[in-house]
Amino acid sequence: MGKGAVKADKKAKKEPDVNWFLDVMSKILLTVSAIFLCLGVGMMGSGITMLGNGQDVEDNVELLNNLPLVPASYVVTFLGVMIIVVSAVGVYGGYQKNRFYLTMFLFFNLSIFVLLLVNSIYILTYDDDNTLDTVVKDFWFEEGIDARQRRIAYQNYFDCCGWVSNTDSLASGYSTPCTRGGPSACREATQKWLGENFTPTALFGVVFASLQGVGLLSLLIYLCTRKEEDEEELLRW
Repeated sequence: MGKGAVKADKKAKKEPDVNWFLDVMSKILLTVSAIFLCLGVGMMGSGITMLGNGQDVEDNVELLNNLPLVPASYVVTFLGVMIIVVSAVGVYGGYQKNRFYLTMFLFFNLSIFVLLLVNSIYILTYDDDNTLDTVVKDFWFEEGIDARQRRIAYQNYFDCCGWVSNTDSLASGYSTPCTRGGPSACREATQKWLGENFTPTALFGVVFASLQGVGLLSLLIYLCTRKEEDEEELLRW
């Protein structure tokens, strides 16, 4: 048997393996894109909920206006919408096995991956002691009637008293009444509120970004393999 016949035989054996791999990968990518689309709907819904909560705090608690709850909520909502759109492109590309649409899916998802990870980590820092102290503490311990009214509004909204401890605003100069029996300090109450309304979405974002990273790597492998196969097919023509 000649060398040409041996090479042809090797190619014939290789093609079914490559085609099988590409077929399996396209089905996996189709499934992953569909899952991402559903998760995108969930993220958009979470962002809208966060936006409502953040806007309510912004309207009623002046001392927290420097904590960017509303902007972060807009970013989450926007990313949810983008994930839905880009995932739809991925579903179509996976179904059609279209390299162009899958390449678009790759690059847009890479941008979403970076933004989602950064925004989620940023939101996770909101309930840190130092962050809340930087945003609130100096303004909390201002003197005067307006400062006292801001403290009262804060305490009424979060059902708390004081800042670090529930008695630290009773001193002369602050004279902020505490009408509750044994309440939480307001920093602790704020951390609890953030933990219930913002932290879960941020953690979901980190986990989703991690899944995206795995998906992007798989898609890159698929596209590289597909490119090689397409080039070989062109050479055969």
